[in-house]
Amino acid sequence: MTHGDPRTPKAERDCSDDALDNLLIRAHRQLGIAVTDRTNAQGGPPELRPPDLALDRLLAATHRSVGTAVTRRLAHEDRALAQNQTLEARMQQRGPLFNRPSQVRVKYRRESLRLARRYWPADLAEGMRVAVRIVQNISDLLQTTEQLVTTDAGQLLAQLRGQLRQLSQLPKRQPAPVTLTGVDYLVAIESVLAEPAERLLHDLYGIRQMLDEELEPAIGALKASSDYLIGVDAVVQDLIDDLTQACDQADALARAVTEVERASSEFIGADLSSAKLDGVLLEGILWDATTVWPGEWESLIRRASLPSSEEQGVLIVAAEPSETILHAEA
Repeated sequence: MTHGDPRTPKAERDCSDDALDNLLIRAHRQLGIAVTDRTNAQGGPPELRPPDLALDRLLAATHRSVGTAVTRRLAHEDRALAQNQTLEARMQQRGPLFNRPSQVRVKYRRESLRLARRYWPADLAEGMRVAVRIVQNISDLLQTTEQLVTTDAGQLLAQLRGQLRQLSQLPKRQPAPVTLTGVDYLVAIESVLAEPAERLLHDLYGIRQMLDEELEPAIGALKASSDYLIGVDAVVQDLIDDLTQACDQADALARAVTEVERASSEFIGADLSSAKLDGVLLEGILWDATTVWPGEWESLIRRASLPSSEEQGVLIVAAEPSETILHAEA
């Protein structure tokens, strides 16, 4: 039978209650003495306080302390949750190149970034938009036949031809050197870049053909007779449509270049403890507290790193690590 069981004899229950009351009274008295002694030890004349008041104040102080501790803990948990969500979002955005071992990605970082620059020598997306605007200017000239006759459309055609020629200066897919260790990774890099680049070059070739074989002859015929106006307008619209499609291919190539750059520079949470970093291009690498570096490199990289301005908790290697780097500790 338990103390709360109604079958427990009344005398026994009263005895238990008395024992509990006596225990609480003793604890209350000892707590009051301890609080009073602590108050007296802080200097000044003794200030006698009833144990009840001392207990109330002690409980209030404990409540505040616990509240502060809980608030800090919850804030820490919220930050940890936010960081985990950010990491999960980052993981979802990573392409297949991130499946390659971190040691391979960092070893061939210099070669990978060089490939990315070859396939993106300039802002191709902006170049495509410039080409679209030139064609739209030609379309505006078609609004009135007289204006087209009196305006040198050849200048716009020359600008468009030069723009398309510049955009078409993309590299051809290169055969992989058979003597290079880890060549399969560089082949994968080349494939990621070359596929959208080849589609873009194919579209640009068709656009240049349309320009030379259809638009330019049609505009020449229009200067002699305005009867060809409708046909020229249709060719211009087809050219704008083809350029718009080529813009999509340029955007796809831009995404591929971004994927290569991220795979070559983002090592957040990576285990690089067995990586050989001698001769590796480290400047620009992103990392965080979960990144594991080789023991002899960790302090050098930390001194060479600064907090990233884009994401909290992420560091970026701001310069090539060396024994003489004096960057502030991250």
